[in-house]
Amino acid sequence: MSFEQMLTAHSSKLIAHSFLQLKCATQRAMSCPKDSFGEKQMPVNKKYFILFTFLILIISNRTMLKKFFILLSVAVFILVAIVFINTFKTKAWPSHKAMALEALPDSAITHMSQAIQIATISPEDTTHIDSIHFNQFRAFLEKAYPLVHQHLTRTLIKNYSYIFEWKGTDTSLLPFILMGHYDVVPVEPSAVKLWTAKPFGGEVKNNIIWGRGSVDDKSNVISILEATEALLRKGFTPKRTILLCFGHNEESTGTGAIAIVKYLKEKHVKADLVLDEGGEITTDKIKGLKRPVAMIGVAEKGYVTFELSVEKAGGHSSKPDKETAIDILVKALYKLRNKKTPSTLQEPVKEFLHRASGSSADFVNKLAMSNLWLFESTVKKILSYTPEGDAMLRTTIVPTILESGVRENVIPSEAKAIVNSRININETTKDVQQFITDAIDDDRVKIKVVGDFNTEPSSVTSINSPAFKLMEETIYKTVDDAIPAPFIMLGATDSRGYREISNGVVNFSPLIDSKGFHGIDERLPITDFQRFFNFITLIIKESDKKF
Repeated sequence: MSFEQMLTAHSSKLIAHSFLQLKCATQRAMSCPKDSFGEKQMPVNKKYFILFTFLILIISNRTMLKKFFILLSVAVFILVAIVFINTFKTKAWPSHKAMALEALPDSAITHMSQAIQIATISPEDTTHIDSIHFNQFRAFLEKAYPLVHQHLTRTLIKNYSYIFEWKGTDTSLLPFILMGHYDVVPVEPSAVKLWTAKPFGGEVKNNIIWGRGSVDDKSNVISILEATEALLRKGFTPKRTILLCFGHNEESTGTGAIAIVKYLKEKHVKADLVLDEGGEITTDKIKGLKRPVAMIGVAEKGYVTFELSVEKAGGHSSKPDKETAIDILVKALYKLRNKKTPSTLQEPVKEFLHRASGSSADFVNKLAMSNLWLFESTVKKILSYTPEGDAMLRTTIVPTILESGVRENVIPSEAKAIVNSRININETTKDVQQFITDAIDDDRVKIKVVGDFNTEPSSVTSINSPAFKLMEETIYKTVDDAIPAPFIMLGATDSRGYREISNGVVNFSPLIDSKGFHGIDERLPITDFQRFFNFITLIIKESDKKF
């Protein structure tokens, strides 16, 4: 007897038994808790039981069973067809041959080296700025770029931040803002011996410029000034006003940039483009993708810091209570770290995946990213395997500082933790605080926002905006075979405040897989410097076009 015949022979008993179980399940469900709409919730196992009963009814009838499998086969065929059509319909991003790059000015490498040698370390305490080095940097700029200081109007903001105004001939065109910061993070004394070259030596060897700030962010500042000086030397005058804005404390508080924006708002300045550091050219972010991807930042995650604190009577360490303030706080942090915030593929991330997928040599990767409607959960899971990929999907929350105790034999009466969060673009500080509260679920842990450097997520610059289109066109001209793609900035930059005066804020530097910034052996290949110089030169020349 075949399985089908056996199943048909016993179908009456199976159906009768199934309906009996269904009746019992329904009666028990009457005592189930109500959902948010006041309706009785059917337990999950009861739902599966009903589905099983339905399947029994189908397979007990030969004709119905055949129809069921025919329909199922057709559905599977259609699904597979759609998936493969979408996959093969996703074409590789158009390839472009970059133009021949203009050589760097003779003095450019020397100027970059000299800029690195001036240790403009960003102070945590802005009331104690290292005026010697910051004034030295000002003197360096005046000597290195005489035409910039002769033809552009310089305004000092908070003593050490700068606005250089290059007046355009057509006042109907809104300005372009090219920005950067010249402060740098410190180098740990213990790490100096690990560097290939002195951190503030500005040494040039093997066609690479070594030193702190060579990437972050003196590459921006010096490239902008070199391009401007070179164009002035050729007698170029822009139709559109160009503003060069350089902050002095981006690595700490960013108050210089905040003051610049305040000044520009008071002058009623609106800008068509704001270009700042952020994204760069990567060659290893997408599996199977051999082409370079130019990652253009179109939004920034928010930034907020919370303090979690617990107060509980302490005492002598020889007589510990069942729980101490430290115990309670550690348990709270453990629960918080083990509950992830919701993951979402935001539109910039989807567009990034779409542009990259068509050129991927990995078929499975291409298939998944070309059919996000079906494989979105799988793609999110794959992205979450790496810290960077996971941060693209969700709000991140992590403890960074712990404080408690004064002596080894005294149980402290208070324990504190500083928790830093980078907020996804669809959420708010209030949402994050509620998430932390729910995750910890302990009234003994007090939660509050602390610090002055807290911002909500930024708005998103459209990929259809003139600013983004200009980035695409300029990337095509300066980077061979590149795929320009939007992404969400995970860190904070000085540009976040500029969104108050522009809908065209983008974050991009034409560096290829930069190395060492904020770490050991920060360095700038001269080929990257040359590309950066040409990139900025083109942006300034293209500023004559109407947006």
